[in-house]
Amino acid sequence: MEYLLSEKFFNELFIGEDFVYLMKKVGDDYQYVRLNQAAQVLLSKNAVGKMLSAVTSSRNFVIIQENYHRAIALHQQVDYVDYAYVKSEVRKYETSVRPIKDGDEVYVLAITKEILYDRSIEDKFLFMRSMFDHAFFSTVILSAEGTIYEVNTSFMEDFNLQNDKIKNQLFIDLPIIPKEEIAKIQHYLQRAAMGENIGEKLIKLQTLDKKERMYLLSLSPVMQGDNSFAIFLIMQDFTQFTEQKAALRSTTHGLEVFKAALNSATSIAVLDVEGKIVEVNDLFLNASGFTASELIGQPYNLIEPRNNKKGVFQTINETLLSGEVWRGELCYRTKYHADYWVEAAVVPLKNEFGKVEQYLSINYDITDKKRMLTELKNIERTFRLITENTNDLIVIINEDGIIIYASPSYKVYLGYEIVGLQGQFYSNIIDEQSKPAWQAFLNDFTEKTDTQFELLLKAKDGRPVWTEGNVTVVHDNERETISQIIMVSREITHRKERENDLLYLAYHDSLTQLPNRRYLLKEFPKIMADAHAKDTCIAMLYIDGDDFKDVNDQYGHDMGDDFIRKFGHVLITSVRSHDLVIRMGGDEFIIILTGLTRNPDDRQAQMMHIINRIRAGLKKGWMIENHFFAPTASMGIAYYPEHATTLESLMDLADQALYKAKECGKNHLFITAPH
Repeated sequence: MEYLLSEKFFNELFIGEDFVYLMKKVGDDYQYVRLNQAAQVLLSKNAVGKMLSAVTSSRNFVIIQENYHRAIALHQQVDYVDYAYVKSEVRKYETSVRPIKDGDEVYVLAITKEILYDRSIEDKFLFMRSMFDHAFFSTVILSAEGTIYEVNTSFMEDFNLQNDKIKNQLFIDLPIIPKEEIAKIQHYLQRAAMGENIGEKLIKLQTLDKKERMYLLSLSPVMQGDNSFAIFLIMQDFTQFTEQKAALRSTTHGLEVFKAALNSATSIAVLDVEGKIVEVNDLFLNASGFTASELIGQPYNLIEPRNNKKGVFQTINETLLSGEVWRGELCYRTKYHADYWVEAAVVPLKNEFGKVEQYLSINYDITDKKRMLTELKNIERTFRLITENTNDLIVIINEDGIIIYASPSYKVYLGYEIVGLQGQFYSNIIDEQSKPAWQAFLNDFTEKTDTQFELLLKAKDGRPVWTEGNVTVVHDNERETISQIIMVSREITHRKERENDLLYLAYHDSLTQLPNRRYLLKEFPKIMADAHAKDTCIAMLYIDGDDFKDVNDQYGHDMGDDFIRKFGHVLITSVRSHDLVIRMGGDEFIIILTGLTRNPDDRQAQMMHIINRIRAGLKKGWMIENHFFAPTASMGIAYYPEHATTLESLMDLADQALYKAKECGKNHLFITAPH
């Protein structure tokens, strides 16, 4: 290709006024390879090697690219017509595009001819289309009947509509035309079709997502003789201007409302640059007791009380002279020399040149607030006097469980610094054992006023500290969601320890420290419920030591007690962690084996594995005061739920089975027969 179409050969081949380009396809773009003399004059010789998108306008690039792509896709010549506006003259061009393939490379040969023509209606239309395509405003060309011929890029971007999808539709049928605007726009179109120019009519349109927008609409007829054959429609987005006008109107109204609201909410005085009163509102007069005529023209310090700190007005003046707003509390005096407190803001009012012309004094009456704060300080002083001289643990907590105040007793009993506790969650010093109870209270305290419960706290050094507290919830009547929790507690650790010791003794055997019959009665319903839920079996082993009476008779009760303790130790070390060993009295024990399978053979294997460990432990024996003991034991066995479904029935069956086992001799076991 390079040899056949050398620059010299290319220029000799394409002599004349036609513009000839050899272009190489590069991705979606095209690169100039050769230009004849006419094309070089038009574009310059330097265009060779450059890309089409870099040399031509974006509008021309889209048109040329589309036709080049089409010629390559169809594998045949494609002809198209375009218009250009050159030196105030419209010119028409016809281009023939021929695809060329050289190995893996694709080229196109484009020959463009200028065509002399009479401006027919079609040409006028095509020219107008080429001219309006990149207009800044949304532009539409319609037929005299209002059918869409063409829309420009701005229109498509404004309304997210595609040219090819709306062509040949009536303009008033577009989804951007609200129903209430159809008749008005139709009227404008009819007038334009009659040859009338319609300028700057404000209409309301809408986007596809129904957002309202305002446009200035202009319509110009395109005439052929005395008749119009098309309508040139230009739309200028006026939404922003409309919104600004509405905002200005709203702002003006808002300022009036604000002024009225301010006048009704606070006392206001306007001062000149010398500090003399220019204007006051009714609230200011009511608070001060003066009339307007008594105040206007007078210096502002007319109402300054004797107990204001010396130089307060000097400080205000210095702040205002620097152009800043002064804020603070002032104590004014009324016409009758009574003091009243205000929270004041004095604002310098500047003109358009930045010069201060007046001062605006805004005053909120806080006399009651000051009085209440004084009372609160007295109450707080009394409260602290009480809390800091008591042994009770006093804490105030907000509705989220965060500590607001803690009495010094928290340092005395728990070792915490009071400052360190404030701002923390109270749950941080509660032991895990008591956290569920505390959280349950926090989750539902709105209907409660007084509550009493015990909490296990953690001292700073990790010590557990039991407390018994009375909790009072104080609700804020004005703010329904705001509450404070006041808890007064006392330390009860020693009492809880005694209670726990007594509770332990109540449920455990004093000799072996194993659970007793009372413990079995309390816990067995839970064991049965767990077995039922997991579809497992429970085995009760009723165990009696063989010849225990001989140990007591031969060696005495003290050695007999040691024997029982050793016997119990073997049992507890032979079973699993989730099994239960109970001392019933004397040398009688009950073992509850849990989590056994319902399958009889597998269950037998599980149980015998544990029984064999018990027998092995007893056979290994133990020494007591130089005497060796290796006892045996008889066992009676019953299953839940196979043999019985209550503890009483199960114990009775296991006891009967033990009796039958002892009938067979020592070291035997008997399993209750199924019903």
